[in-house]
Amino acid sequence: MGIENITSKIIADAKGEADVMAKEVQASAESIKSEAEKKAARIVDDAKAKGAVDKEKQLTSRRAVAVIDGRNIVLGYKQKIISQCFEEAEDRVAGLSDKEYMDFLCGCVKASGNTEGEIFLNKEDAPRGDELLKRLESEVSGNSFTVSAEAKNIRGGLMIRLGNTWFNGSIEAIVEEIRNDLTAEVASVLFVDQEKQDGNKK
Repeated sequence: MGIENITSKIIADAKGEADVMAKEVQASAESIKSEAEKKAARIVDDAKAKGAVDKEKQLTSRRAVAVIDGRNIVLGYKQKIISQCFEEAEDRVAGLSDKEYMDFLCGCVKASGNTEGEIFLNKEDAPRGDELLKRLESEVSGNSFTVSAEAKNIRGGLMIRLGNTWFNGSIEAIVEEIRNDLTAEVASVLFVDQEKQDGNKK
């Protein structure tokens, strides 16, 4: 799997889970709405009992607060789901088949633009070092890469050092970069249908 495929995989996974997550959001929103209506009813009863002159003003104000609280809860829920989506992307890359994962490592090296340098893997991937070098010999002409005996504390992927310059091709770094670029797109995939439904109900 090349780096360019990680983006499409995240979007595909998001689409596959969108229906389930939308139902969860809907259930959460309905619960929030129900609770807000209960609070509003209690406010009305309280205002009537006290005979407050400004009960309508108080009711409007508290309803507005309840709506804002509800929106904040739903927003937090959406952000949590989006974070889970990217965390699952890390899991899926780390769980690739041997061939796919080796393709991924080679893709990381090519994406760095380097033809030389010291490659660092994590402890679990260290045994793949020789195979990676063999692949690079045939796929990156004129390269002079070496694999360091030092293991890096990364989940997967690799890092390359060339002098004082580092290229971070770890799974964490790649997914974080994609996250910055795709958060809005993933959110639209997950929640656009739900937002349309909410709009139709108004």
